[in-house]
Amino acid sequence: MADEIPALGTDENKEYRFRQLHGKTLRFQVKAAHDCHVAFTTGAEETDPMVEVFIGGWEGAASAIRFKKADDLVKVDTPDIVTEAEYREFWIAVDHNEVRVGKGGEWEPLMQAPIPEPFEITHYGYSTGWGATGWWKFLNDRVLNTEDCLTYNFEPVYGDSISFSVACSNDAHLALASGPEETTPMYEIFIGGWENQHSAIRLNKDGKGTGDDMAKVETPDVVCTEEERKFLVSFRNGQIKVGYKDTDPFLEWTDPEPWKITHVGYCTGWGATGKWRLDI
Repeated sequence: MADEIPALGTDENKEYRFRQLHGKTLRFQVKAAHDCHVAFTTGAEETDPMVEVFIGGWEGAASAIRFKKADDLVKVDTPDIVTEAEYREFWIAVDHNEVRVGKGGEWEPLMQAPIPEPFEITHYGYSTGWGATGWWKFLNDRVLNTEDCLTYNFEPVYGDSISFSVACSNDAHLALASGPEETTPMYEIFIGGWENQHSAIRLNKDGKGTGDDMAKVETPDVVCTEEERKFLVSFRNGQIKVGYKDTDPFLEWTDPEPWKITHVGYCTGWGATGKWRLDI
C-alpha cells in the first residue's frame, strides 16, 4: 500500500512545504539521513504561534518538540532514528492541547509535551535541512476502495479520533478494535445503514454479530455515491461521538467500561462499494 503513495521530496534549504491538516493525527513515512522537521501552524505558512517537531535532529542524534521557535519543550536522545537507506514510519498527534510523537507500530509516544498556549492548528509543513535531503509519504494521501463484502480492512490509530471521507450508497461501517482484526470486545459504527436511513453504534461483547445497538438514530441520505462526505469519529475515554466534520455529533454513546482502541477497520456491504480517505 505504501508503494502507491506519492513520494514528496525536500532539499537542504530548511524550508517548510505546507499542506492542510484534516484530522488530529499525521501519519507519514520519511527517508532522510537526519533532520526531518514537521511544523503545525494556523495557516499555509510559518505562523506565531507554531509547534515544530524535529525527528533525527542534531545530525541524527536527538529529537525534540519546540514552541514558537524558542526553547525545546522536550528533547530526547534518538540515535539512528531515521536513515536515507529506507523509509521509517512515524505519527504525530496534536489533540487535547498537547503534542505526542511516536514510531509507526508503537502506541507509547517517544516524546510528548503540552502546548503552552493552545491554538487552532489547520496546516502542517514538512522539511529537511542542515545538509540532509528527504523523501516523504503521507498516509492521508491514499485513496482506499472497499467492495461489497462486509470484510474490515484494519489500520492502526494512535490518537482518539478519526477524520475521514467516504463516498458510497449506504452502509459505511467502522470497527474500533484492540488489534488489527476483529476483537472481543469491539465497537461497530454503521453510517447510512438500513438502506441509508439510520446510523448506529453497536457493542460486540462476544464477537461480530453478537452485539446490541447501543445507540441508533435516523440519518436519511447521510452518505452519497456521487459525493465524498466528511465525517469525524471520536472515542476518548469510551465516549463515542459520530458526526459530519465541523458539526455537532448526530450519534453518541458512552461505554461505562472503556478499553484501549489501537486499530480502526473500515468496509462497505449490503450492496454498497466505497471510496475512502482516512486522516488517522
